[in-house]
Amino acid sequence: MASKFITFLSDFGYTDNFVGTCHGVIKSIAPEVEIIDLCHGIRRHDIRTGALILANALPYMPGSVILGVVDPGVGTGRRPLAIRTAQGRFLVGPDNGLLSLAAVELGGAEAAVELACSAYSLPQVCKTFEGRDLFSPVAAHLAQGVRLEQLGAPVPVDDLVRIELPPPVIRDGEIAATVIYIDRFGNVQLNLSRDQLAAAPGSDLVVSHGEESWRVPFVSAFGDVDPEELLVMEDSYHNISFAVNRGDAARMFQIQVGDEIRFRASS
Repeated sequence: MASKFITFLSDFGYTDNFVGTCHGVIKSIAPEVEIIDLCHGIRRHDIRTGALILANALPYMPGSVILGVVDPGVGTGRRPLAIRTAQGRFLVGPDNGLLSLAAVELGGAEAAVELACSAYSLPQVCKTFEGRDLFSPVAAHLAQGVRLEQLGAPVPVDDLVRIELPPPVIRDGEIAATVIYIDRFGNVQLNLSRDQLAAAPGSDLVVSHGEESWRVPFVSAFGDVDPEELLVMEDSYHNISFAVNRGDAARMFQIQVGDEIRFRASS
């Protein structure tokens, strides 16, 4: 089935011509397709952040082919992929975990192929820019209705590389969660849901990072506390976040992705 849209995410940034060149390749093949530039400011080579942003945003995207290029292993033995999901959507990009969370969001991978130089790539594929020469043309052809099976040799979906997010752990009367994302405002997103935290707005929590602990209110919005005050809330993607109203919690407390944050009820 043809698609009117391609959703495009990468770590290319806008300083170079990489994003624009990929647009040009797509439009040369499928001029009627609209390209949604979801994000090109992923920190270079940060596969997990790219995977999280892609999965978080897909429920708000129109039906589209999804093109993801965060590819530190470009030109190596990692497989270039196209995936059909159970919802009939297509994902195109490297087999390094970048597409895995999005595939789950779309009902799971139903079929996958390993891409190769073909009539559906550019005539010459450069090992340092497969985003232009392989992934972009394949996404364009899929958007025009080319069947997945025409694009390459089948790959068992169970063999695809997956990103596994560490689950929260309950121990010693507290719940420990992992920082999975820090946005540009310094808000600290955790792999923890409101149900798992078992807290209600208006209650207080003791939040710990390393040797530091703070008493923090659980609120519904940033404005429920004064500027520069700490807060815990359920964010727009239904994850628990630790933040500072009009401040940068990550910088203030030197929190990084992968750190552990602990929560317990305030006595």
